[in-house]
Amino acid sequence: MSYKGLLDLYKTSDVYPDGKIWDMYSTKHWQTGETCGNYKVVGDCYNREHSFPKSWFDDASPMYSDAFHIYPTDGKVNGQRSNYPYGECAAGTSVAANGSVKPLGKLGKSTFPGYSGTVFEPVDEYKGDFARSYFYMAACYNDRIAGFSSDMLAGNSYPVFSQWAVSLLLKWHRMDPVSEKEKNRNDVVYGHQHNRNPFIDHPEMAEYIWGDKSSEKWTSSGVTEPTVNRPADKSTIDLGISGVNVARTAAVSVQTGNAAGTVTLSTDNAAFTVSPSSLSAEAANGGTEVTVTYKSAATGTHTAALVVTAGKAKSTVTLKGRTVDGIPVDEAREITDESFTVGWTYVGDEDASGCYTLTVSDSEGVLDGYPKAVQARTQTFDVTGLASETTYDYSISGRTLRSETMHVTTGAVIPSIDFLYDGDLYFTTAPGEPSAVAEILISTDNIESDFTVSVKAPFEISLDRSDWKQSLTLSADDTRLYMRLNSAVEGTFETTVKAQCGSYVADDAVARGVATLSPAFFEDFEQYDASYGSYSAKTYYGNACIWDLSDAGMWPGDAVYEGDYAVRAGKTDASVIAMAEDRAAGIGTVSFYARVFGSDADAEVDVEYSTDGGVTYEKAGSVTISGTQYKEYTVTVNRQGKVRMRLCQTSGRRFMVDALSLTVFSSGIDDPTADYHQWDAYCCGGELLVEVSAPEGVDGAVYSVDGTTVFAGRLPQGVSTFSGLAQGRLYIVVVGEYSRNVIIR
Repeated sequence: MSYKGLLDLYKTSDVYPDGKIWDMYSTKHWQTGETCGNYKVVGDCYNREHSFPKSWFDDASPMYSDAFHIYPTDGKVNGQRSNYPYGECAAGTSVAANGSVKPLGKLGKSTFPGYSGTVFEPVDEYKGDFARSYFYMAACYNDRIAGFSSDMLAGNSYPVFSQWAVSLLLKWHRMDPVSEKEKNRNDVVYGHQHNRNPFIDHPEMAEYIWGDKSSEKWTSSGVTEPTVNRPADKSTIDLGISGVNVARTAAVSVQTGNAAGTVTLSTDNAAFTVSPSSLSAEAANGGTEVTVTYKSAATGTHTAALVVTAGKAKSTVTLKGRTVDGIPVDEAREITDESFTVGWTYVGDEDASGCYTLTVSDSEGVLDGYPKAVQARTQTFDVTGLASETTYDYSISGRTLRSETMHVTTGAVIPSIDFLYDGDLYFTTAPGEPSAVAEILISTDNIESDFTVSVKAPFEISLDRSDWKQSLTLSADDTRLYMRLNSAVEGTFETTVKAQCGSYVADDAVARGVATLSPAFFEDFEQYDASYGSYSAKTYYGNACIWDLSDAGMWPGDAVYEGDYAVRAGKTDASVIAMAEDRAAGIGTVSFYARVFGSDADAEVDVEYSTDGGVTYEKAGSVTISGTQYKEYTVTVNRQGKVRMRLCQTSGRRFMVDALSLTVFSSGIDDPTADYHQWDAYCCGGELLVEVSAPEGVDGAVYSVDGTTVFAGRLPQGVSTFSGLAQGRLYIVVVGEYSRNVIIR
């Protein structure tokens, strides 16, 4: 796949039955097209997550855009995951929920045996999906994976993964067997890439490569012996904390393979029961759920073995529960750097208003606002407004009953570096000429030290628009940088915009561009021929491109803007002046000079564009042509790739068109005519420069960070220089409602 093509693939490969995009990092069901772009919270947008991080293989192709390991995921959670290994972290931190949209996954110190670094743990439902993606990467890229770099990798072609990672991935593979979601995705990706993930088609193959059957031979004839796929053998199911003679239940997924007879389920402790205790082969092979119930008259911790048997195959699972004499309260969940969720089991004993009392304290005592009344039957409450990396105690009490005191430590603050830009990071230029410059705003959270931003040649970045490099060191106070494409040769290019601060990496912004010898586009309409002197449909061979004219023509003696000829449009809504070929470099803006013809009234004209060779058109904007003097009219199209445009008469009035020009697609500028694109401010050589492109200038002001006014007044077109400002100090330039921060270096 192409990297851009992944977004189109997701419309069929990763969708819920209702057609919305399926996200494994958040609970949101995305509308097609809610793609990043810029994000600040969970639920803002989705992007493309390299589950096997691209930094591990240095952004190399074809791994970079292989759909089998790249999924649509929430941008904010994707940013939190960064390029950390997958793993398990008992006290991991989640990003904050956003209303009903909750994050799926947490970041923290590994608690899985064999590794102690920072890891990202996805939710149980998708752990098998990610494990099989990693198995695929090991097989598909086995000839080069020894050169990839990660704590999960062993630096060889077998076993490929570090021993702890092998154990982790096999555990996830076993506990979360292949789902219909994975099978459907496998089929759709196969339709585009023409290869498959064999560990989805033959999940047992992982055992023959890394698992219990690694000394045995595997054949593609299939497995005929019964297997118990889930629950995973030797796994543990914790039913939590209950009250005396209060039942707690858990739904346990059961799936077998090739079972021919009845599948039985049993426990060896009367405190735990399973229902039903037998399943038909058809139900078990198809996958179903059973209910495990824990209920004890005695306090303390209890365990049992749940045994699932299918023929000679068996899975033994440890069941675990704890009974207390009081209100059962669970360990905290959904822990963030400033909140956690308390859960409990309702056992009656609420007050007259139906409430329990929740008490939360830290080392200095009970928190403000607590004790707090909470509805007893809701069995959950979110504790918010807390300090990061702080230990809190909490307990629940009723009229006579009380829970034990539980402890929780909030997570560390999660660093983030986000790139915010207007439009797409797509650049077009000619070989040997720098492209238009894109401004990229930088939004940081919990970044207190210097960090680097880097791109790959021929892309360049700068802080002052004069010193261009592939890598920059920025401070936490820097709020923007500039980017361009500067290639000596023709070609199509792509780069990740990578920010790194310590072990944290943000690399989900991607810039693309093309260097082409496509000439400047300026149509002077001077290629006159006598056959053009009518309103009948015709083809006009101009100096910039070929045109289709409908209800339009050219006549000697008509008023022109320059030269000897111009195009005259007719009076009907069939009057169209259309490009008959594409502009390979895209179209940024359409500019032309026009006037009404003779004494006709004002003309209404739509500017439309097509990206499919003229099959369909979309409206970019409209202009009203008035008066008998030529005026310049400009409409923003800003579409990349192959594009063509046309002028369509809508009002039934004649008008003249001359000197039509197109600019190439402008990267990072969604609307080049917007006020904030008419000026810029930056530091160069220890001086503050304010550059204004608006011919009439702009009204602006310069302030020091303490609010002192350095300048207030009219900033003329061109560059205004402010010298003698304090080195290392922040200054704020304000024009209208928009401001730019500049650090003097």
